[in-house]
Amino acid sequence: HGASEHKYRFNWTYPIVFSPHDPNTIYIGGNRVFKTTNEGQSWEPISPDLTFADPETLQQTGGPVNKDAIGAETYATVYAFAESPHEKGVLWAGSDDGILSLSRDAGKNWKTINPPDLPDWTMISCIELSPHDRATAYVAGTRYKLDDYEPYLYVTRDYGATWTRINQGIPDDDFTRVVRADPEVPGLLYAGTETGVYVSTDDGANWRRLEGNLPVAPVHELLVKGTDLIAGTHGRSIWILDDLTPFRTLAAGIPDGTYLLPPRDTQRVLPGIDWSENVPGWTNYLGGRGGGYVVTIDPDGAAARTYLDLGENPPAGAIIRYRLTETPSEPLSLTFKRADGTEIRSFSSRKEDDEAKPKERRAPAKPGWNRFVWDLRHAPATKIEGTDPASEKAIDGPFIAPGAYTVTLKVGDQELTHPFTVVKPSNLPATQADLAAQEDLLLRIHRLVDRTATTINRMRDLRGQLDGWAKRTKDSNPEVSQAAETLRDKVLEVEKTLLVPDLRPGWADGINAGSRLFDKLVALPPAIQLGDYPPTDAAEEVFADFSARLDPQFAAFDSLLTTDLKDFNALTAKQKLPPIVTL
Repeated sequence: HGASEHKYRFNWTYPIVFSPHDPNTIYIGGNRVFKTTNEGQSWEPISPDLTFADPETLQQTGGPVNKDAIGAETYATVYAFAESPHEKGVLWAGSDDGILSLSRDAGKNWKTINPPDLPDWTMISCIELSPHDRATAYVAGTRYKLDDYEPYLYVTRDYGATWTRINQGIPDDDFTRVVRADPEVPGLLYAGTETGVYVSTDDGANWRRLEGNLPVAPVHELLVKGTDLIAGTHGRSIWILDDLTPFRTLAAGIPDGTYLLPPRDTQRVLPGIDWSENVPGWTNYLGGRGGGYVVTIDPDGAAARTYLDLGENPPAGAIIRYRLTETPSEPLSLTFKRADGTEIRSFSSRKEDDEAKPKERRAPAKPGWNRFVWDLRHAPATKIEGTDPASEKAIDGPFIAPGAYTVTLKVGDQELTHPFTVVKPSNLPATQADLAAQEDLLLRIHRLVDRTATTINRMRDLRGQLDGWAKRTKDSNPEVSQAAETLRDKVLEVEKTLLVPDLRPGWADGINAGSRLFDKLVALPPAIQLGDYPPTDAAEEVFADFSARLDPQFAAFDSLLTTDLKDFNALTAKQKLPPIVTL
């Protein structure tokens, strides 16, 4: 049957709109606008037919063999609808055959408000009402079904009495499907076209394409959620631009020269049990949860994951963006502090001349815009030198607690600082005091980890020097050689209590030789920061136990330095040999 035989006409994807003034009021669009206040038990038509409704478009679509040639498609319907968020009962409607309508009295009276230059039969695909001005509306239209691929974007600032076309910067063959206004910044607009997303910071006067890694795909819907932009594509999934702060800042206007963008509030999300790794060169997996990804390391030492079969979370940390007019002559720095000025972490753009890869992530320093993501961790502990697995990577510092922080960009003599806030997820019951206590214990453990690692490095350096003396003087000076071996073995006995010595490369691990104090100590923080809660009594007890067991080992090594090493250096001095100097 043709649509002319239907009592009411509905498109396959007709609009369903909740009133912003009353959650019990729902509107839908057919050839007329309907309203319910009882969850669909009954519907009231509140408009006449708001479409052009050319009889030719309402006929049966098929022929004598297949009468339903198009299927569920029905033409001449209200395709876009919105109620003003500022004024209850101000209703805007657009049809798929080119009619824009407005009612300012809850549907009692309607009038056509088409832009004078809007071509006939333009599908009104989106009506976006300004969050900032009650008389302003933006409209997106398409005519690709009529072999017209031009973008049709319009704005009215007087309830449709006058219109301005706003598609400068969008190619003539990239037709528009959706337009959205930023709820925070007036004049900041986003448009979805047949091939991607565009942004305007001057209320539609000019548009620029948002590229990045968004695939070329029809963008049918855009949604601003907090500080994120969500894009619904046709056939290429849902995409999220994680942080709109740069666009909002640019729209408000920024000075020329070096500039640090104010960071958005950062949500602290702990990794929980995370068995994933960032190993370049092959496919990694997310532990037992599946999810393959490949890893690339950029020139500044940051690991980037490209997921093969699942979605990607937003960056885990504070997103810092800054603009440089040129490559600085001296390394720049990014410094993170508490609100009281206590420094937590600092990063530099300095490059190590003797290494192909940086020991720590570098802050990028390219001309133009740069992005750096701080993972909200304190600096890692001292790395253990040697061949055992503990030396493969530095032990990460603990996560900071939610609170007020600052970031400072220093370029030459210029310093730019912005405050930002780290918040916990809103659904967590933990208090600020709980999470401050968690950070406090983790920091105490971390300091002990660092002291232990530093002590192990000093032991290994001393053992290496003593072993060298023992070998070099074995034949020429047996007394010095024997003294060096004796002291070396004493140092080794203390080291064995802390970590398996690196005497046999590839075998210095707790699995083959038993876990030592250092292994046990570094296993404690992951258990404490599994989630957002205060440290347990047991965690405090375990830390106290480890501290009590480590202190005698530190004392034993200090005694070797102050007595035995002193005696050994006295012996070498007597033999007119140079002394051993420790780290």
